[in-house]
Amino acid sequence: MGLFDFLEPLEEIIRDVLIKSGMSVPPGSVLVLVFVSVLISAFSGFVNRTVLDMEKLTRDTQEMMEHSRNKKMAMETEDKKLWIRVKRNEERFLELQKNTTMTRMLPSLITIGPFIFLFQTLRGAFQKNDNLILNSNSKLNGGNCSSSCGVTAVLPFKIHDISWIGNWFSPYAYDTGLSVAGFGFWYFLSAVVISTIMQRILGINITGMKNPMQQI
Repeated sequence: MGLFDFLEPLEEIIRDVLIKSGMSVPPGSVLVLVFVSVLISAFSGFVNRTVLDMEKLTRDTQEMMEHSRNKKMAMETEDKKLWIRVKRNEERFLELQKNTTMTRMLPSLITIGPFIFLFQTLRGAFQKNDNLILNSNSKLNGGNCSSSCGVTAVLPFKIHDISWIGNWFSPYAYDTGLSVAGFGFWYFLSAVVISTIMQRILGINITGMKNPMQQI
């Protein structure tokens, strides 16, 4: 029994809408995931701003950074007075480190459930048969395909034969001069780009530090 079995009817509705509207295959799938990334980043940013005390998190983070710098300097210069001061603050540093880590985990506990459900729903829609036909690797090995199984984006250039990163892509079935990106990769790329922009807009980042633009 899965964690989100009780939401299966909603999951099926979302998948049916995406598939019947043609938004589960390129180019619609590209736009859908960008839009989803915006929604997820906005929701995550809202939760962070609501749950976290960003001012306190910034102060604590700066204090920990200063302690780390002093500790490094004391070790390099063998300054006994500085080392004594560092050791005196070590207990507070460890306490701040533990509290800050726990605090940063709170938003994730709130967002992890909806994110998993959404990811699972979209992956099911974007790995339908129409998507596999677009992927030339889906025709190999009895239908087994590479990490790009379930085409989400057709790239206007060729990457699949490049060393190292080429394994993340596959040749486009109708034009081997083009490459295709699978759901996982395109979702990750969209999320990284959009979340970076959203963090700057909302004045937060993954370390809990205040956006430098807010200080201008």
